[in-house]
Amino acid sequence: MKYLMAIAKSMRPVQWIKNLFVFAGLVFSQEFFNLEKLLLSLAAFGVFCLLASGVYIFNDIIDLPADRNHPTKKWRPIPSGQIPVWFASIFSIIFIGGGLLWAFHLKFGLGLIGATYILLQILYTLLLKNLVIVDILVVASGFLLRAAAGAVILDVVVSSWLLLCTSLLALFLVTAKRRQEMARVVSQNSSFTRDVLKKYSLPFLDELLAVQAYGAMLSYAIYVFDPETANRFGTNYLGISLPFVIYGLFRYLYLVKVSGKGESPEKIVVSDVFIIINLLLWMISVIVIIYFTK
Repeated sequence: MKYLMAIAKSMRPVQWIKNLFVFAGLVFSQEFFNLEKLLLSLAAFGVFCLLASGVYIFNDIIDLPADRNHPTKKWRPIPSGQIPVWFASIFSIIFIGGGLLWAFHLKFGLGLIGATYILLQILYTLLLKNLVIVDILVVASGFLLRAAAGAVILDVVVSSWLLLCTSLLALFLVTAKRRQEMARVVSQNSSFTRDVLKKYSLPFLDELLAVQAYGAMLSYAIYVFDPETANRFGTNYLGISLPFVIYGLFRYLYLVKVSGKGESPEKIVVSDVFIIINLLLWMISVIVIIYFTK
């Protein structure tokens, strides 16, 4: 039982919040209140929970020597020795294999996306995590693949502008994480917990954050004010949701640069009251506009 509790912790359920990107296709396809479509989206969400958990355990096994010297990661079940590596390896295989089988059972296209996600994560862990800029792009691609999975499982086409916004938002979150990791190293004069951090600098990462935030806001603005979007949803009011996107990005930047947060994006989303309220208001505004203003 102790081992199973440690495995459950190694699955990092708090990080499953990233899998909410799967539901973007459901909301913007106007199928949010369709029970069949909702269940399909929930299934895709479950698939990525399994796949991501398998990858997290795999990462902990591969990064074991480095994690034992990390100020926070050393307390995870595998680096701290709460569970043996062989036991964790079995569950990593079970989660990844089970997730892929479930994905292909649901839809072949979803299975391909899941397999691509796993391949990229394995390559990242073994090689790509040490390549400057490439490491950020690969981690961010995981968010985009989640959004693509949500569209594929429902057989819907998502706007290119919305996909671009999703990509830039993902890059923004990953870059903010790298930025805070670098800031911790600089402020505490500690050792580099990632070799790739030696190739970055705070000014460079700050410039990337500014570009990504601006690009995400601009692409979302173009999407909501695009005549094609208005024709698709039968309403011109989607632009009302734009202020929530702007505030959310500004609030996140504030938390990163002023409050020193951002190294764990999932913790910000579930702990910052203003972020939570803003996300709820954005979601409510989008649903009301798309489904009730025709």
